[in-house]
Amino acid sequence: MTRRIAMMAALVPVLMVASMAIRAVAADDLQDALDRADALNLFLRIDLQPDQAKRMIIPLERVQQLMEQYRSGYQDRLEALKPQLMRARSLMAAGQELPDELRQVIDKFLEERDESRLDLYRAVDQEMQLIAELLYPEQNTLLDWTPPESIRPEECLQERLRMQRIALGRIEEAGRMLERVKYLDAFNFVTGRISIINEYLAAYYDPQSAEFERAAQIAIEHSDQVRLLSEEQWQANAWQISADLVDRLGLMPALDPAQRPGTVSWSSLYRLFTAPETLDVVRDFAQQAG
Repeated sequence: MTRRIAMMAALVPVLMVASMAIRAVAADDLQDALDRADALNLFLRIDLQPDQAKRMIIPLERVQQLMEQYRSGYQDRLEALKPQLMRARSLMAAGQELPDELRQVIDKFLEERDESRLDLYRAVDQEMQLIAELLYPEQNTLLDWTPPESIRPEECLQERLRMQRIALGRIEEAGRMLERVKYLDAFNFVTGRISIINEYLAAYYDPQSAEFERAAQIAIEHSDQVRLLSEEQWQANAWQISADLVDRLGLMPALDPAQRPGTVSWSSLYRLFTAPETLDVVRDFAQQAG
C-alpha cells in the first residue's frame, strides 16, 4: 500500500502536465505583457546601456534555443509515454497496483525528467554568467547571480531531486484543492469552500493557530482568483497559480542559498532571462546603440 501511494504521488504531477500538454491552449497575452514589463523595469533599474544590450542578444538567443530543445524533448517523451500514463491512471483510479514493468517505465521517465531539467538549469546559468560579465560592477550590485546549490557540481544530485519532487507534490496538492473549489456549484461554493481549504491546510498548520488563519486568507484569495478564470485560462495557468499558492504559504522547500538583501535573486533572473519577451526588450534597447 505504501509503495502504491508513493507511486501515485510521483505520477500525479506527470499526469497533470501530460493532460495539459495534450490539450491545446491559447497564448496568454497577459502573461507575455507582464514578462515584458518585468524585463523593462529591471533594465531601467540597472540603467542598461544600448551597447550592453547589443552584446546580450547572442547569449539570450542561446537561452531560447535551450528552452525550446528542453520543451520539445519533454513533449516528445510525454507523447511516447502517453499509453503507459493512461494505463497507470486507470489502474490507480480502480485502486489496483501497478505492474512492475509499468512502474519501472515511469520511474525511468521521472529520473530522466529531473536530470534533464537540472541540465537545463546549468546550461542557462552558463549564459547568465556571461550576461553578468557584460554589466558594470555598480549594476551587478543590484543583482545576485549566485546560482542555487543544485547548479553546482559538488552538491548531491539525489538530494536536489528529492527536494524537487517534494515541491512538485505540494504544487500538485494545491492544484487539486483549487480545482475542487473552482468546480463547485454556486451553493456549495458558498457553503463548502472553507471546509475544503481547511482540510488542505490542516496537513501543514495547527487549526487553532494564527498561522492557520493567515494561510486560510491566502488560500481563499487564490480560490477567488481561480473561480473567475475561464476553463482555458485555468488549464493554461493551473501549474503556475498552484506554485504561487505554495510559495505564498511558505510551503515551498528551501532549495536556494540566501540571497544578498535588496538584490534580485538568481531564480528571478532565471525566470526573466528564459522569457521570450526579455529578448524582445533587449533588442529594443540595442537599437538605440550608435
